[in-house]
Amino acid sequence: MPEPENQFTALAVAGALADNYAKDARTFLPLLAVVLEASMPDETVVERKGKLFSKEKTVRKVTVTAEEHVYEIEDPGNGKLVALRIQVVRNIVLKREPMKIDRWLTDLAAEIAARAKTNERAFFALKNLVDY
Repeated sequence: MPEPENQFTALAVAGALADNYAKDARTFLPLLAVVLEASMPDETVVERKGKLFSKEKTVRKVTVTAEEHVYEIEDPGNGKLVALRIQVVRNIVLKREPMKIDRWLTDLAAEIAARAKTNERAFFALKNLVDY
């Protein structure tokens, strides 16, 4: 069972992420990308796309690898984000699970909170997110 402090941190992070998503889904994915790149740079991959000669690129997909799970959230371009959790064991995909955004955020927040417990950079990135 997770420690109460870790549960509180995970709930605070999930709440902050869900609040940002509820306010404006269009700005949520870039914000999430920045936070995850800052807090978990080795585990986060952000895919950006732009027009052929445009300097401005938009975030299309964020992938976070955490232990046995890979969390993906993608903007397919129709305005609605698609979230997925992939279970991987020894580099073999066992399960691909589409998820509702709020559940995806809660599960990812728990992973980030666990990481923040042992990583100072992750802790401060989470603090900034919660205070955002």
